Formats: sequence, C-alpha cells, structure tokens
Amino acid sequence: MAFFSNINFLYKLTKKNISYYNKPRENCLYDTLSKDSIIWLGHATVLINVNNKIILTDPVFCNYLGYMKRLVKLPIDDIRNLHIDYVLLSHGHTDHIHLPSLKKINKDAVVLTPKGYKHVLSLLGFKNIHRVLAGDVFSDEYIKITTLKAEHDGRRYYVGNNYASNSYLIEANKKKIFYAGDTAYTEEFNNLESDLALMPVGCYIPERFSVMHCSPEESFKMFKQMNSKIMLPIHYKTFILSLEDSKDTYNRLDKLNDGSIKVIDIGQRFNF
Repeated sequence: MAFFSNINFLYKLTKKNISYYNKPRENCLYDTLSKDSIIWLGHATVLINVNNKIILTDPVFCNYLGYMKRLVKLPIDDIRNLHIDYVLLSHGHTDHIHLPSLKKINKDAVVLTPKGYKHVLSLLGFKNIHRVLAGDVFSDEYIKITTLKAEHDGRRYYVGNNYASNSYLIEANKKKIFYAGDTAYTEEFNNLESDLALMPVGCYIPERFSVMHCSPEESFKMFKQMNSKIMLPIHYKTFILSLEDSKDTYNRLDKLNDGSIKVIDIGQRFNF
C-alpha cells in the first residue's frame, strides 16, 4: 500500500509542478538589508544581519530544483556581490544543501553543517567548516551559535545513514534569532528565548509528511512553547514540494495570528 501511495503522491506532485511551467513567476520585493534585520529570500533561505555580521541559511538560488520550477522571482541578482560571514546548513536535502548555490558563496565564510557533508563542502572550496551536532556551540569574537536538534530525516536521498538535522540559535550584541530549519513538531525548543523565530510552515500535505514537517498549527504551537517575541513563517510559497496550496497556508496563519506572527513577502526586510 505504501508503494502505491507514493506513486499516487508523485503523480499529483508532478502534475501540479508541470501546471506552472508556462505561468510567469510571481514578482518579489527587493528590499535591502540593514543592521539587525532579515530578508526572506524564499523557501528556507534567509539573509540575516545581526550586529552587521551577515548570516545565510540553507542557500538555494536556482530557478529550477530538479523539475520543480521556482514560483517567485529571486530577490537578489547575484549572491556573489555580497560577502557572507556565516552559512548555516540545517540538513542534507537538496532544497537545503544545494551545491550549485553554495558554489556562489565566498569561500572564507564560516560554515556550520550537520554530520555527513563536511567533505563535499571542502571540495567546493570552503576553508572554515564546522560539523556540529545538537548541543554544540560555535562562538568567536562576534557571535555565538548554538545547535539544537530538529525532528527531521537528514539523509540526502532517504537512503543510507540517517544523519541528524539541525536548528540554530544565533546570539550577538544582545540579539537572539532562532532558525528552526526543517522540523516536525517537537518539544526540543520549549522555553527557548529569542527576539525572532524563523519557523517552517509548509510541506504538510499529505498527512504522512507530519513525521518530518510541521503544519502551520504545529509550528505556531512550538513557537508558543518558546519565549520568543515574533514568529516569521518560512519554508513555503517558493517550490511545490508537497500538495498543499500556499493560499491554505496563508489562511491557516491568518486564523492563528494573535499579533505575534509576522507574515512577509519574499524579498521583504523585517527589522528585529
């Protein structure tokens, strides 16, 4: 039954993706980064300025992810024009560790990665790579980054060793930003303090995806169990990786919003 269920899912997913091939990409915003702000670049890719240090999460800058068309324009012309100080990689799936996108990033950036990907990152030319697991802390004179456990299968192609998936808490100059990465519902983040929580809200249909992803309701529940000021939803709207519609995601977020959820457009800046 699982085999036929997967075939049915892949058929529906492929059909939905193909239906967008001849449609123009949606426009995005082109805000500029400022001190203590973020810009959502789409999917799980977020550009963060904290105390004028630039952090990039799970960079994906392609127009096609395999056969999946990017639905919204890229809000940045060329990432090579921006010097990145730190790169945070949550897990090995191709929509999070995207090798062609990583090739474009300056190779003196500090890279934090889960187990299993240090060698390939070194082959790309990165010189300052740190393999981190839950509980590990990276720090230098500018920043402190704590690794937490995400509830997600970190294997690149769902075969072989099940490497861990990471979430990260970034601290600098009395500011705290939490990047959840990709996760199912978990209580690992309970009581975590942050000024801003970047929380995934997409990839929740079919329901069996709940073992690795969270719905908007589950994401909001995790946020409410933290001590975080603002939840900013990410990981939706950019690629069709599952069967829900982004309008459904918007509607669910709108019903949940008690003033603590900040929904922004791709390419929009939010100051924290």
